[in-house]
Amino acid sequence: MRKINLLICIVVISVSCTTGGLSENKIRKQALAIAEKYISDQLKDAKKTIAKNGIIIIGDNQKMFVIDPKKTYLGLIDDDSKTDAIVSLDCFTGQYQTTSEHLILINKDDKITFNRAVESNMRIIEIKDRLITADVPTHSRNSPLFDCKSCREVIKYQFRKGELVKMD
Repeated sequence: MRKINLLICIVVISVSCTTGGLSENKIRKQALAIAEKYISDQLKDAKKTIAKNGIIIIGDNQKMFVIDPKKTYLGLIDDDSKTDAIVSLDCFTGQYQTTSEHLILINKDDKITFNRAVESNMRIIEIKDRLITADVPTHSRNSPLFDCKSCREVIKYQFRKGELVKMD
């Protein structure tokens, strides 16, 4: 019985240390709430719809943003030991996707806070060892080669002093 209690205590402590006091579920919820507010602040008369699969669509008569909760990435981004997040947003004008934005959210004092938005057509692959690995197109969105699978490169970025810096 004592061994089980000890094991449970160790697991609880290790989980709380790696997430900075917030569970992954709470971090995701806070991150999505920040993303929704970020979008709503940019639109006039924003309307929100949640699809059955959990995808959130927020838009007005001119612009629409799509938040796929599966595109919320957690990991260590800044220099502390608290789990941070990146939320990727797809941005549309009319029927056409114009770009993607990535909201960098930093865990400060057990609260996820907005740090910056990065406009880029990259797709986040993972956040690991303070490196953000992304799949980046080598051609612009308006090029016929934009969706070419061999026209992409994997790039690693590091978050330094509030900026994403490309690593060699």
